Amino acid sequence: MSTSCILLNGDYSYLCQMDWKKALCLMFSEKAKVLKYSDRLVHGVEKVFRAPAVMVLIKVVRSVYRNRVPFSKRNVLVRDRYTCVYCSSKQKKLTIDHVIPVSRGGKTDFDNCVACCKPCNNLKGARTPHEAGMHLCRRPYQPTISEFIRIRLKQSGAYRYLVELGLY
Repeated sequence: MSTSCILLNGDYSYLCQMDWKKALCLMFSEKAKVLKYSDRLVHGVEKVFRAPAVMVLIKVVRSVYRNRVPFSKRNVLVRDRYTCVYCSSKQKKLTIDHVIPVSRGGKTDFDNCVACCKPCNNLKGARTPHEAGMHLCRRPYQPTISEFIRIRLKQSGAYRYLVELGLY
């Protein structure tokens, strides 16, 4: 069972999500304090600890903000919530489909790529969805940074901790 921890900056803004082992290291080195504990128990040499669920750094760390979410297959799958945009199935083996095929001048970016299951991708081939008689459930778009972070938090199940603490 893998448990992750949300790490907040010193000003309580979202920084990242990390493994419980790294979170314990931050806790023991007193670089962060725990706001909420998870149900996971960690057995140490002398004690049993509860793994942290939400932590805040003691000091504010300057973070470099990008103005756009970087394009990657994983980020497209996160944006589309791991669901095929043609048949709405939630399969584990999803691929990326170009709405306008690359052979017809389609670009590899958020505005042209969608999550797609293999049967739908094979059915569509190098045609447009209209030519293949397929319908897009959602249009592709470039997500904003805040929207992308919110989607990832909700998918991880950690969003409820932040709502509970009154941070979101």
